[in-house]
Amino acid sequence: MRRRFLAASVLVPAAFLAISEMADRSSAAPAATDPIQTAQACDHRCSPEWMDANLRLDQLRMVGTAESYKQRPGSALMGLIRMGGKKDAEALDFGQPSLEAQLDGDVRGLQFDIAYDPQGGAYKNPAGASMAMDLLADDYIKAMSKPGFKVIHVLDVDYGSSCLALTDCLRQVASWSKAHPRHLPIVITLKTNDAKTPMPGATKPVICDEAAMNALEDEIRAVFAPSQLFTPDQLQGRRSSLRDAALAHAWPKLGAARGKMIFLLDDSAAKIKAYQGTRDGLEGRAMFVTADEASPLAAFLVIADPQKDGAHIRQAAAAGFMVITRADADTREARANKTARRDAAFASGAQIVQTDFAAADPAIGGYRVTLQNNPAAMCGAKLLPQHCVVFEGTEAPVRTVTAAAAL
Repeated sequence: MRRRFLAASVLVPAAFLAISEMADRSSAAPAATDPIQTAQACDHRCSPEWMDANLRLDQLRMVGTAESYKQRPGSALMGLIRMGGKKDAEALDFGQPSLEAQLDGDVRGLQFDIAYDPQGGAYKNPAGASMAMDLLADDYIKAMSKPGFKVIHVLDVDYGSSCLALTDCLRQVASWSKAHPRHLPIVITLKTNDAKTPMPGATKPVICDEAAMNALEDEIRAVFAPSQLFTPDQLQGRRSSLRDAALAHAWPKLGAARGKMIFLLDDSAAKIKAYQGTRDGLEGRAMFVTADEASPLAAFLVIADPQKDGAHIRQAAAAGFMVITRADADTREARANKTARRDAAFASGAQIVQTDFAAADPAIGGYRVTLQNNPAAMCGAKLLPQHCVVFEGTEAPVRTVTAAAAL
């Protein structure tokens, strides 16, 4: 959700109140038809063993959720949010399944908005809850009273999360990973949230400076051992920069990446600089960062609009960068059941396609973004005509080779 929402929806009177599919496509995917009719038989390149030995991380495609933690606001709070305008209210009126359910559904990218709270209690009394007379649960207050990063979409307004503390979110992922040790790598994107919401009684957030970034690093490493992480040092090796390593396609093969977590800081240039500190690059750090593709730190790029920038995405992915794009935004595509942006995202070659609807939201409609049952799932290290849809019995296909590889 873009934080442009804040000014529009909460400046109201004080009495009232906001896994992988193969990439490197060179042209748009064919229009989706009946998968049973379009899927062809798999060859040896559809086997997990072949993929483990031959496919690099940058040749995979995965669906990721944005705001992976978000819960739908309660009716009283939504009533106040709607006073700021229908469009912005609709952008917040959705929720995500549990992290476990998302991972079980072949989501391999997660995203968390995090607020720094070194003393604890900074965000336990959101102004929106007071204005909506939303009675907060004891468990909410207890969790928010503890020190550590909190997971919040929009401060004081959209505060419902399936895991309130970042460490709780990470532990849930770690638990799932332990139960599925052969899973495809999971990309966990973090974005700091320290913008004060312009509304009466709003919380004054704690600024995310270098100390905050060091604390964030500590929280990640407290949950995941070094052997569970794929880090910038591992990509860069002896090359002069992360960018050089990405352009050399130095990403690990799938077999070496299975079971790993890849952390990514997607934030402003100032926050990335705070995370980098005095280092030449990201040596010793757990997280990659998003950067301009000319930056020595560039390995992951965010190119959000696949319809406008499809050619740019294809070029960047083919060069060796890991590219994140969006299949939908602010629930617009889901509410209209428009799939053009989703289709463009899959056709672009971006390795990570983010969505708010990896599973359909019954309150909104049937729109979803998934690699399952996708007749255009490609097999092999290069774009080839083989379609690798895995069938079970003679009924409709239930999983692509992508999902099968994740077992």
